[in-house]
Amino acid sequence: MNKQQFFISIDGQRVEVTKEVYLTYYRSKRRERYYEHDIKIARAVYDEAGNISGYMPPKEDSLERLIESGTEFSADQKSIETIVIDKIMVENLHISLGKLSVPERELIDALYFQGMPEREYAEKTGISKTAIHARKIKVLTLLKNLLEK
Repeated sequence: MNKQQFFISIDGQRVEVTKEVYLTYYRSKRRERYYEHDIKIARAVYDEAGNISGYMPPKEDSLERLIESGTEFSADQKSIETIVIDKIMVENLHISLGKLSVPERELIDALYFQGMPEREYAEKTGISKTAIHARKIKVLTLLKNLLEK
């Protein structure tokens, strides 16, 4: 029976390897070539007759080319990192809010999500404004501790 052999070149030497190693090695080489070359060059676009009708811009673009093409950048745009961090913080806040008791959640909801002033919430619940303020401070401290965990 004729067994198929696979070789890769390491430091100019042919080394026999398994089929899995061979395929992984050449896939990684192809991926490397893609990231180092293929996505950085523009490609020709052909019409039905086989003539070049234009060029497709590279998948990876330089800041200089984007500026030359008229792309505008705003200083107040959030970076992807900032957006992701904000999303994680909001998720953690909602998890922490879920750990509060019902009266604590109602207090936070009224004061922060509905924008109700402490005085109005105090009138609505029949509790003094001073007590509402003290509860708010207590709940905010509890939330801060939950978020730091």
